[in-house]
Amino acid sequence: MADAIQLFLNFAWAASGLALVALSLGLIFGELKIVNIAQGDLMMVGAYSMYALRDLPFLLALVITLVIGFVLGLVLERGVLRWVYDKGFMATLLASWGIGLILEQIAQALFTATEHGVESPVHGAMNIGGVAYPIYNVLAAGGMIAAIVITLLLVYKTPLGLRLRASIDNIEMASVLGISPPRMFALVFALATALAVLAGALVAPTIGITPTLGLSFLAPAFFAVLIARQGSVSGPVAGAVLVQLVFTLLQDYLNVTVAQVVLFALLALLVAIRPQGVSWSWARTRKGGSHGHVKTA
Repeated sequence: MADAIQLFLNFAWAASGLALVALSLGLIFGELKIVNIAQGDLMMVGAYSMYALRDLPFLLALVITLVIGFVLGLVLERGVLRWVYDKGFMATLLASWGIGLILEQIAQALFTATEHGVESPVHGAMNIGGVAYPIYNVLAAGGMIAAIVITLLLVYKTPLGLRLRASIDNIEMASVLGISPPRMFALVFALATALAVLAGALVAPTIGITPTLGLSFLAPAFFAVLIARQGSVSGPVAGAVLVQLVFTLLQDYLNVTVAQVVLFALLALLVAIRPQGVSWSWARTRKGGSHGHVKTA
């Protein structure tokens, strides 16, 4: 029983972080229709921000890091990405890849490639079903889950979220109805960047911080988005839970490297079988409309 509880706790901790990154990636893919290769590097920015602000109280550093993430998202979207929306898939892919490389080089120049760490604000372990588990991991997982829930409530229960979903379904029709595509793109990218930065900030005390730390989250998060129904905001969260569940079970029987190979092979097979993604709702999926872009520059 103790082993099963330990396995579940490890799964819950890893799934909460992956789900937050997948949600941020899914928002960008759903709204902007671009694959943001830099999402893992944005997560890395959050971790390094917490390291740079390590002398401040943890919660204050976290708030400052969130603001940095939101502002960085606005700068990147307005300064770089908006100029390549109408240049095709490859242009946006290369632009986001370039952003990621620049962020990695800046991190290496400022902090070197040496591994750094952030001290946990909460020490000790709590007893869960006879298993001693770090208190910080429980609190951080709760924080990431809370961020996911708040974001989904914003998307599904507010007028702003209604405009966001309308622009995801059909950006051209939404613009006719008075929704500004440039403003919506900037807002969504800034929000998604803040979520990725938050994920990096919260996992920082539990990992070694390096310029490439976000890469380990990038591929699973992409698969989580790919296996979700196109245009779904909550789908990547469910996809992330599925991806992490399969990986956790595989790790119980295989070493990490083999488990990753098997995981990605299974996910690639699922994407090949269901390229339209999986609907995680009991309701019948409506047939989508246009997902094209309008020029925003």
